[in-house]
Amino acid sequence: MKLMEVFKDFEVRLRGKSFHSKYDAEYIVEPKPNPKTVTIEDLQKYIEGLQRRYPDKNFYLGRRGELYVITRKKRMKMADGTIKYVTDRVPIYVDLKEQKFYVPQYYVKRRYKLTCYIIMRTLGTLGVSRVRYAKIMR
Repeated sequence: MKLMEVFKDFEVRLRGKSFHSKYDAEYIVEPKPNPKTVTIEDLQKYIEGLQRRYPDKNFYLGRRGELYVITRKKRMKMADGTIKYVTDRVPIYVDLKEQKFYVPQYYVKRRYKLTCYIIMRTLGTLGVSRVRYAKIMR
């Protein structure tokens, strides 16, 4: 699996509304000038918050070698005993030593909008990124 570094290998762009929802606008997610140093405690606290808010979504913090991964389980067992495969998950890999964030290339190419949205929410909550207005879409 090939990983792409967030903010370096691809640009995180989102579409939204501007001026009291009159116009479509484009926003860019960029790193903060003086970002907060993310620790393992911050990641655990973030996952605990997700588990509290969404107990049925199965969020967890995993470890893949030197990287930590924020993700959801691939399969969910439903109340009736059937297995449901999760299609709206995007794992975010975190390198705590270098303070870098990675996303698998597959998700960036196949689910770009979802990937950008999850990056915006996750890195914003961790205090690493900010959203900047780019332009009005005409």
